[in-house]
Amino acid sequence: MKALYISFSRFIKEIFKDAMLAAMTILPLFLGLLFRLGLPALEVLLENRWGWHRILTPYYLLFDLILIFSTPIMFGYAGLMVILEERDKGIMKYLCVTPLGKRGYILTRLVFLSALAAIYAFLVEIFLHLSDISLLQIFTGCLFSFLTGIWTVCLITLLASNKVEGLAFSKFSGILTLGPLASIFLQDKVKYLASFLPTFWFTEFCLKAGVYGVISLLLAFAQTLLYTILTCRKLLDR
Repeated sequence: MKALYISFSRFIKEIFKDAMLAAMTILPLFLGLLFRLGLPALEVLLENRWGWHRILTPYYLLFDLILIFSTPIMFGYAGLMVILEERDKGIMKYLCVTPLGKRGYILTRLVFLSALAAIYAFLVEIFLHLSDISLLQIFTGCLFSFLTGIWTVCLITLLASNKVEGLAFSKFSGILTLGPLASIFLQDKVKYLASFLPTFWFTEFCLKAGVYGVISLLLAFAQTLLYTILTCRKLLDR
């Protein structure tokens, strides 16, 4: 337990040594404030100046979900840059043969950081949510994003051979936002083209009640668990 604590605390210090990486941990709060204060004001402006009624309000849930889904990704990006640097310098191999081990390394670099991000997202969303999203949906969304943060960083770590490639691959994590976009904006069977994205199914859960909503939630977590297990196993085998 002591080894985990020491490793994680040093990991956090490495993140905050870099101003850009440290800024990534503040960005979710900034976005939450921007959404919460800026969008209603923009809605009023559009109505008063051009007479456009309820242009943004129907999509407040979309902004809430984007904030929930993206917070662990932002934290994960900060952690990813440190992980890739440790791998380049051989620190990763060194730590993996210490009492910390590979599993301890993954816990401190991926699981703990993603858990911290999920708690952060929960607090930001509780105070700054725009839509009538329920407490249950916020909680399950943050639990869902906790797993999402783990498998996305695992996947990028596996694909990238250096920090430059890591930066390039991390941009593809934006594809996760296509899930809620497809669920909200596309109609009929076309939207199911995005069904390979767990974020699509979670958005369906938030939008639909009844049996379909429950099935959508189960599918969201089933896909996310599958992606998490596959990527973590692959990283452990390296």
